[in-house]
Amino acid sequence: MGTPEATLPEAIDLFAELGLNGIEIIYADDYACALQPGASAENLRGIRDHAADSGLIIAGLVPYAKDMNHPEAAAREEAVAELKATVDLAVALGCPALRVFGGHEFPPTEHGLALGWLVESLRELGEYAATAGIQLNIENHMDTMATSAEMTMAIVRAVDLPNVGVLYDQANLAFMNSEVYEMAVALQGPRIQHVHVKDFFWRGTERVAAVLGQGIIPWPQIVGALSDQGYAGFYTLEYERRWFPDQLPPAATGMKQSLDFLRGILG
Repeated sequence: MGTPEATLPEAIDLFAELGLNGIEIIYADDYACALQPGASAENLRGIRDHAADSGLIIAGLVPYAKDMNHPEAAAREEAVAELKATVDLAVALGCPALRVFGGHEFPPTEHGLALGWLVESLRELGEYAATAGIQLNIENHMDTMATSAEMTMAIVRAVDLPNVGVLYDQANLAFMNSEVYEMAVALQGPRIQHVHVKDFFWRGTERVAAVLGQGIIPWPQIVGALSDQGYAGFYTLEYERRWFPDQLPPAATGMKQSLDFLRGILG
């Protein structure tokens, strides 16, 4: 996310140079700094070994499939098949978890049916992932059915599998005017398996991406609340230069500043 100018091997080298502990890898065919669909076994070994030799954990794989609650059964089946293949990639990379979307957003009048389709798809995927020892984390995210902590937990509870949890993103919740951090952490609590860390501020009605600590998200308090809940998982710097290259400095500068800020909180 933070290195659109780089290839994936170049990003690994930069993250090691910055002193990061790991990397979360995007899986997509429309982004140069991503694991591309159709990657060969040799390519996967090369990425895994490059990360390991650089001292980085591959903490997560990030696919973008959303059709798990598509009205057409064939589209749902295709999305689940794509995500099962991504589980296999995670295994090959030695990666413990996948970020998954909560399907597509639907009007409230259609929530019941759409939620049913989503839960059915995620349960099938979750059972497949469990056999491989892979965790699925549903992200609090716009344009999905997980647009609030409450709705994210409704999905997790309905799927009802121990390896299907929450990827907590307070910046997304704030952007969507959903729960404040106190409520979001309390609602999602022990089901939080991964945390995305980013910042932004408002310029009128425009959301402007910011280096961590230079925006409105109260990360010292959030980290404290997570610590009180016993959270001990990954914190990923979701440095959104991919989407906002005109608002954020290159990763060598802005991600380093963000890392220093985050480490200052974590101690």
